[in-house]
Amino acid sequence: MKIDLLIADYFDKQHAVDLGYLLNSYAEDPMGGGTSLPARIVENIAVELARLPHAFSVICYVDGTPAGLANCFEGFSTYQCKPLVNIHDLVVVKEFRGLGISQLLLRKIEETASKKGC
Repeated sequence: MKIDLLIADYFDKQHAVDLGYLLNSYAEDPMGGGTSLPARIVENIAVELARLPHAFSVICYVDGTPAGLANCFEGFSTYQCKPLVNIHDLVVVKEFRGLGISQLLLRKIEETASKKGC
């Protein structure tokens, strides 16, 4: 089994499709409300995130199949007087749970945050 993590390129068509799929998977799960997202959101989430210079997403693939997602936003900590990262969505598709993907996503976020001086 091959697990890959990457920072999504919102302009990459496959990443955009996978981001929409993963976010919708979260919405359909009981933890996400149990209801599918409207098609306009699934189809346009990458376009809208690309407009936000403070947004980044981490996608996890297992053997080339989208398995996990973290949508993050940079902010600022006044108490630390430096940037911070807010994890807004953390998704692991049901059939890939139990593989440690959430921990891998968190490590990739931490690595990315560190590079940004957070």
